[in-house]
Amino acid sequence: MRALLCTDTSDLAGLIVDEVPDPVPGPDQVLVRVAAASVDFVDTLIATGGYQIPVPVPFTPGNNLAGTVAEVGPGVTRFGVGDRVHGMAFVGAFAELAVVAESSLRPTPDGLGADLACLTGSTYRTAYDALVSTAHLKPGEDLVILGASGAVGSAAIGVGKAVGARVIACASNAEKLEFCRALGADKLVDYSTSDLKAALKERCPKGAGVVLDMVGGPYSEPALRATGYGGRFVVVGFAAGQVAKIPLNLVLLKGSIVTGYEIADFERRNPEQTLVNRQALEALLVDGHLKPPITGRYRLDQAAEAMRTVAGRAKFGMTVLDLS
Repeated sequence: MRALLCTDTSDLAGLIVDEVPDPVPGPDQVLVRVAAASVDFVDTLIATGGYQIPVPVPFTPGNNLAGTVAEVGPGVTRFGVGDRVHGMAFVGAFAELAVVAESSLRPTPDGLGADLACLTGSTYRTAYDALVSTAHLKPGEDLVILGASGAVGSAAIGVGKAVGARVIACASNAEKLEFCRALGADKLVDYSTSDLKAALKERCPKGAGVVLDMVGGPYSEPALRATGYGGRFVVVGFAAGQVAKIPLNLVLLKGSIVTGYEIADFERRNPEQTLVNRQALEALLVDGHLKPPITGRYRLDQAAEAMRTVAGRAKFGMTVLDLS
C-alpha cells in the first residue's frame, strides 16, 4: 500500500509518500481501507516531536479517518468486512490501509459521507464535548472563541450556533474574521490590532457565559476578564506557544469556573457521555445543522503539503485527505 512516512521528527521537510507492506490487524483490531482522513494541527505536532506522547520513527501520521472495513482481527465482533466506519487511530491514518482498535471505531451512519465522518474523530468532538458537556453552554449565552478560524474554532462556531448561543469570534486578522462571519459568528474581534479586554467588554457588556480558549499566551487573561459572574473558561490548547498565567483573584471575584478539556481523558472518564455526544454530533451532521467548512482537500500524494499548510497556521477551517 501507499502511505505517508515520517522518518525524522526534526521538521516536516522529510515527509514522503512511499510503498510499504500492508498492515495486518491483530486481536481486537480492524483493518480499514481509508476513504478520507482529516489533517489536524495535532498531527503536525506528533510528526515534529512536539506532542506529549512521542512516536518512534518511522511511522505514518494521521489520527482521524473514515472508510470501510477490509479485514478484522481475532475477537472483533462489532464490525464485518465492508462496513462503513470512522474513528481515531492516533497514527497511521494517512495511508491506503490503517489498523485501528475496534473500540476506537464507530459505524458511519447513512447519509454521512467519509469526508465529514473523519472530522468527528477529534475536531468536532472537541468542540462539542468542550462546549456542551464541559462548559454546559446554554441558549442565549455569549460564547467567546479564541482562535475561531482554526479547525476546532470553526467547529465551535457551528456547535455554538446549533446550541443557540451568541458567538463572538476572535482571530488574528481581518481575513480570518471574515471567514468566521461567513460561518455565522455574530460579533468579531481582531486581537492582533485591538485591546482584547476592551473589545470583548464592548461586544458582550453583561459578560460572556463561556470562553473557549485554543490560543493561550497573552490572550487568556483578558478573555477571562470578559466573563460574567459564574462564567466558564475552558482551556483546550496553546496555539500561541505559551501557557498563560491566570491571576486567581479574577476567579475569586467573578466566581469563574476554569476547567480544561482533553479528548482522551474525557472519553476515559465519561464513556457514557462520550457515546451520547457522538450520536448527537453525527445527527447534527447528517441533518445539515452543522456544515463543516472544509477549505482544503488533498490527495494522498499531497499529504506532506497538507501537513505543512496546517502547521503553518495560515489555513482556515478544516483540511481533508481524499483517498477514495
